[in-house]
Amino acid sequence: MSFRFSLLKRQFLNAGAIGISYFKLIPDWFRLGKNDLVLDCGANVGYITRFLATTGAQIIAFEPDPRAFSQLQKRCGHLKNVTLRNEGVWDKADVLPLFDHAEGMEDETAFTVGSSLIAAKKNIDTGRSREVKLIDLIEFLKRTQKRVSLIKLDVEGAEIAILEKILQEKAWGLFDRLYVETHETKIPEQLPALEKIKASIEREGIDHIKLNWV
Repeated sequence: MSFRFSLLKRQFLNAGAIGISYFKLIPDWFRLGKNDLVLDCGANVGYITRFLATTGAQIIAFEPDPRAFSQLQKRCGHLKNVTLRNEGVWDKADVLPLFDHAEGMEDETAFTVGSSLIAAKKNIDTGRSREVKLIDLIEFLKRTQKRVSLIKLDVEGAEIAILEKILQEKAWGLFDRLYVETHETKIPEQLPALEKIKASIEREGIDHIKLNWV
């Protein structure tokens, strides 16, 4: 498969995912306003960040990949209600390698949607990585003075550890809604942990954590 074909395929898939995301966010677009705080975790190049920013809500966008973050700055850096952080989110503060998508080239941002902290992810190249700073998302939520209205968590496999900590610490009361994209199709090893998370969510009667974001 040529790189050009892979790039066109990736761009098509990215556009489809963005369209689905916009559609799913329509109810929140009507709910959110200037008094709300939103966390976009895994903001990538900023399409969802910019869309959410049109509500007037305060947006904090986290993106660890420096190539994607550069585009995020260009797209959203001028918006007064948006704070951009070149960091990833995790279940602890750390510095870890972020692995590149296997089909991506060094300067091609389209593939950065697949960059991952998880070496077992099927579509990454463990030979190409860069160290990135990570924050402890749960500790960040605890320190945030303003209640978080919405979290979008799309972090290419790192969401499992974060969800486990949220459940262990009963931290689901720190936010109103959490939308999560899980990645068990690309990381089958995570499926048992995901099933336990689903069972815990059901057992605790938590209805504001939504899995399978896209």
